[in-house]
Amino acid sequence: KSYLARDDGKNTNGKPMPLVAIKVDPLLNKLKNVYRTFTAGQFGDCETLLKEIMVAIPLVVANSRTETNDIKELLSVCREYMTAVRVKTAIGTAANDPVKSLELNAYFTHCNLQPAHLMLALKTAMAAAFKAKNFINATSFSRRLLELPDMGSERNADSRVKAQKVLTKSEQAGRNEHKIDYDEMNPFQLDCASFKPLYKGSPIIKCSYCASAYD
Repeated sequence: KSYLARDDGKNTNGKPMPLVAIKVDPLLNKLKNVYRTFTAGQFGDCETLLKEIMVAIPLVVANSRTETNDIKELLSVCREYMTAVRVKTAIGTAANDPVKSLELNAYFTHCNLQPAHLMLALKTAMAAAFKAKNFINATSFSRRLLELPDMGSERNADSRVKAQKVLTKSEQAGRNEHKIDYDEMNPFQLDCASFKPLYKGSPIIKCSYCASAYD
């Protein structure tokens, strides 16, 4: 038998190293498709791509410190987007529960996403809070939205005007119709099983692979 081996001529203990089938670059390219499907709202496809990347990462051999850092960062990004996709799915099932829906929309804005995706999350949370008459929360989301660097661009002019209007009206109202389990001033991590906030000081256990947080 002639096994597929690496062609760099390096041996370990006199034996050739096996060929590496999975490289870093294709996984980074697949991440671009994750961003594309997320932007398009194709969350099922997005989750499938994320799972494919996450199960492939342990089979990658890093050839440099740069690749090692890229793999670690890739896993971190996938964890955040996987959490975001699952929260987004949960939002869809909580349509008849205004309190739960408001909470999930709020938590969604704390996933570490790309600026464009964070903007979408804040827009959704702002609109949901304003519609539900949770004006204090709407004020917070509109302020965070207006603070994003991309909001200063001409293509986001309409969104900027809308956020400013929501901010003005929400500040005037200054109250929340519904009490929700959300304190933006208290740092928290999201329990990836129950989708409840684990505030600073709460007992936390983390996945030994991707570092997702759990109670």
